[in-house]
Amino acid sequence: MKILISGAGIAGLTLAYWLKRCGFMPTLIEKHPCSRKGGYKVDVRGAALEVAKRMGIYQALIEANVNLNHSQFVTSDLKVFKFEGDILGHCSEGDVEINRWDLSQIISQALGDVEIIYNDSITKLDEKVVHFEKMAPREFDLVIGADGIHSKVRNLTFGEDSKFLRKYGIHFCIFPITNIFELVRSEIVYFDKGTLVSAYAVDGHSLACLAFKSEGDNLPQDNKKGIFEERFKNMEWEIPRLITAMKAHDDCYFDSIAQVRMSNWSKGRVALVGDAAYAATGIGTSLAMVGAYVLASEIARSGGNHALAFARYEKVIRKFVEKGQNLSQSNLQFLANENSWLIKCQIKLMKMLPGKSIRLLSKWGRWQMKKAANAISLEDYP
Repeated sequence: MKILISGAGIAGLTLAYWLKRCGFMPTLIEKHPCSRKGGYKVDVRGAALEVAKRMGIYQALIEANVNLNHSQFVTSDLKVFKFEGDILGHCSEGDVEINRWDLSQIISQALGDVEIIYNDSITKLDEKVVHFEKMAPREFDLVIGADGIHSKVRNLTFGEDSKFLRKYGIHFCIFPITNIFELVRSEIVYFDKGTLVSAYAVDGHSLACLAFKSEGDNLPQDNKKGIFEERFKNMEWEIPRLITAMKAHDDCYFDSIAQVRMSNWSKGRVALVGDAAYAATGIGTSLAMVGAYVLASEIARSGGNHALAFARYEKVIRKFVEKGQNLSQSNLQFLANENSWLIKCQIKLMKMLPGKSIRLLSKWGRWQMKKAANAISLEDYP
């Protein structure tokens, strides 16, 4: 069976690993000219850690854990509040916080030799024939869309993004910086109404993120840097230096925060996995790894009956996905808050509370996330 996976991110690489391990030789196609470096830190939690163990990469993830020691919060009046990492949950037992690039590399090394076509994308899907932007058409038995929140496969098969994207009007830009804040295994976060700026540094690796909320859901494709520069101009603190760094970098990563909500994730010989099917901020990486594992395993056990495999895949992980998405939706409310006074009060209240009280609040938040991340019992597929 010839299987084409669109997208060589976490979901696509994990799916390719499990398909190969089940005896298939998948082909990956990626629109970027090479494996993209960079990306902010992501969390691998709950059932996804079990998937990592079954892949034999768990120890590598532990060794690449960023292990942030503390966080600093800066309010719009430039007051700084410092919290130890264990209070904020950075060091919560079991979870792994890892740079997205490191996670991709670890999975790629486990995957080994498979066909990956870079700098090309799918333009049309016929019964078994796949048409590409640059390559000649090729035949595949199945096509899996693992191509992210703006999935081309989803668009070609199910319709326009507007039918499935639940947008929050929050736009962000991620780019590397020099360690201007002199951070050592720590992060710093600046809040003002409708904006968030963060940066972290681990082992000489420093990244910054600018985010803001607006009424519009989409940014102009040809002037994204200009939009961010305009939005953050005249702001204090270290914002001007960060804007200068953003403008100087050629490969900034721009996107908007949204969820993908779909009643079904397959149609005919096409299925979706990861953000293409069920994007969810905060737990999306874990959903992608678990979804890829289950999808590959169900394809393998179906004996060539892709309709049965896709139906089982959806049945197994649907409730798991819904719990993760519902939790992440509630977590977006703080970033979306445009009341700078309320933000300052929330941060100051955290600082005023006794350490034991903060730990209890943090423990409650971690318990909620842990509950969602473990809301599935993974079958030990053959």
